[in-house]
Parts: sequence; structure tokens; C-alpha cells
Amino acid sequence: MKRAGIVVLLLVVVAACVTSGPRQTKLMKTTKMTVSAAELRVEVRSLAGRFSGLMEEAGEVVLRHETERQGRRDALLFLTNGIPAMQQALFQPDPVAAMLDSWFLIAQIRDYFASRESSIKPEIYALAMRTLDEMESDLRIIVENSGPEVNYEKGRKLVYEMAANYPIDHSFASRRGSTVFLAEFTARTGGGALKSIGSITETAEDLVARIDLNAEYIPKLARWQAMLMAFDGGYDTLPASVENLEYLEFVAGEVERLSPLVENLPNLVSEERMAVLAALDTSLSRTLAFVNQQRATLMENDVPTEREAVLAAIRDERIAVLSAVAEERRIVLEALRGERVATFEDLDTLMDDTFAREVNKMFVRGLVLIGVFLAGFAAIVSLGVRAIKKQR
Repeated sequence: MKRAGIVVLLLVVVAACVTSGPRQTKLMKTTKMTVSAAELRVEVRSLAGRFSGLMEEAGEVVLRHETERQGRRDALLFLTNGIPAMQQALFQPDPVAAMLDSWFLIAQIRDYFASRESSIKPEIYALAMRTLDEMESDLRIIVENSGPEVNYEKGRKLVYEMAANYPIDHSFASRRGSTVFLAEFTARTGGGALKSIGSITETAEDLVARIDLNAEYIPKLARWQAMLMAFDGGYDTLPASVENLEYLEFVAGEVERLSPLVENLPNLVSEERMAVLAALDTSLSRTLAFVNQQRATLMENDVPTEREAVLAAIRDERIAVLSAVAEERRIVLEALRGERVATFEDLDTLMDDTFAREVNKMFVRGLVLIGVFLAGFAAIVSLGVRAIKKQR
């Protein structure tokens, strides 16, 4: 039963570790963050929807107001490739890696627009910079609240320095980031935290959030991809031939065939999410029932036995301690008694010696007094004899 109790305790500890995860990942310790991994994960995951919305809003503004074909095509490429890249960065399992990779992508986008500033309309460039500034301000809040020793400006400088080494050449989909960036970052910060990122898995909340976000953006991505395909196929203007019309009719038929699937996708995602949550709830209920059963068994059998054994051991130890104290008390009393007897014997001897010395002193003094008396008496007699002789 003792082994069963130990096994139950181990299962509880393992279950707690699985559900809650470590307080801090190795990469968080490398960056000197004091906030917990769970708190940072919630904050970073919340940026996925916001950053996607900011990028979508900017791209749609360009599509509505841009008149040149290449500008509209660049906006579609930004929407179809940039938003998925940002979502992929923010849903990395390690929250620090997700935040750094999204920051790295923002720096790459900023460098991308800066390198093409001369060929971009000023209002579009200003819109892009405002969007990136707003996204980076959200990251700044998270970074500054993650620990007193975390320096935002130092981190920003490091991110932008590395982003300059990996610019976006053609498409956001083929950007260099993630592993390359994190490997160089952990090497600069002096830690081997990169190897621990692969062992971190996504939580159920991450999967649900990602499924919800995909359900929202898959129809939009499909629309932008269709618009991009129309641009690449020359359908941004009126068709110039019957062949183009037939191809357009074929594309319309395919889109119509796929429409029910796309419309049904949110329901399918919702059903899958409910199924996953139900399975997790069932598994958790079984685990809790098993833990409660083992805990009850432990409390009914092992705990009372262990308590009795502990009380018996305490009782035996108390008896042994009291016996030892009594024996020590007896030894101390005997020692005190012996010391007292020896002290009185020494005192008697000292008193005898003192008395003998005092008696001897008194005897000598008496002899001296007697001698002095006899000498004085002899002197008086001698004086008396002399006086008598003179009278005669």
C-alpha cells in the first residue's frame, strides 16, 4: 500500500506538470524574464488576432485606394503571405520564441518597405509605418512588463540588427526567420535555449485559438488568393478573348463548387473543437476519479497505519529520552553529593589547621606576656632592693 501511495503522488505531480507546464521556459530564463510562461503565453497569443486585423485593415485600405496594378498585387501578396507568416510566428510553442519571431518579422517588414520607399506612394508608406509602430507598441508593453531586468531598447536593437542580415527578398512566405533567428539570438545571449524549444508542445488552448483564427481567415485568404490569381491571369481588366471567358467560367464553377465547403468550414471547425474539448473533459474526469479513488484508499489504509507507527515511534523515543534524562539526573546528583562531601572534608581540614595555627599563636603570645611580666617584676624587685639599701 505504501508503494501505491507513492505511485499516486507521482501521478498527481506528473498530471500537474502536464496541465500547468513549467513556470518558465529555458528561453525565458535566458532573457531574464520574471513573468510566468502561462501569463506570457496568454499575452503573446492575444496578439495573433490583433496583428492579423491590423495587417488586414492596412491591406484592404491599399486595395480600395490603389489604382496601379502592381500596387494592388503587392497588397494582395502582403495579405496572403504576411498574415499567415505573422500567425505562424505568434503560435510558436515557446511564448518567448513566438514574441521574438513576430518582432523579427515586423523588423523585416519595416526594412522591406524602407528599401522600396522611393517606389511606394507616400500615403501607403505612412500607413505601413503607422501599422508597424502600433504593432511594436503592443510588443513593447509585453516586454516591459515581463521583468525588471528586461531592456526593450536593447532587445529591439538586437532584433533589428539580425533582421538586416535576413531581408525579405520576394515574398513573406519565403522569409528567413524562426529557427535561424532564434539560433543566432540564443547564441548571442550566451544560452543553449534553442534546443529546448522543440520539446515544448502546444496546449489545448493554443490549438483552439489557432483553429478559431484559421476559421476566420481561411475564407479571407481564399478571396485574396482568388484575386491574386485573377491579377496573374490578366483578369484585372475585361477579358480579351473567348478563351479567357471560358477559363473564367471554369474558375467560377470551381469557386461555386468550393463555396459550400468554405461556408461549412466554421461549423466543421466548431464541431472538431467541441469533440476535442469533450475528449479532454472525459480524460480529465477519469484522471480525477482515479486520483480521488487512490487518495481515498491512501487516507483509509496507509495514513492511519503510518500515523500509528509514527505515534508509537514518538512514544518509544519519549520513553527513551526520559530514561536517559533520569539516568543523567542520577549521575549529576551523585556527582554533586560527592563534590559536597569533598568540599566539607576540605573545609573541616582547613578549619582544623586554622584553629591549630591560632592556638599556637595564642600560646606564643601568652609566653611572651609571661616573660614580659616576669622581666617587669624582676625590675621592680631590683629597684626595691636598691632603694632599701640606700636607706640603710
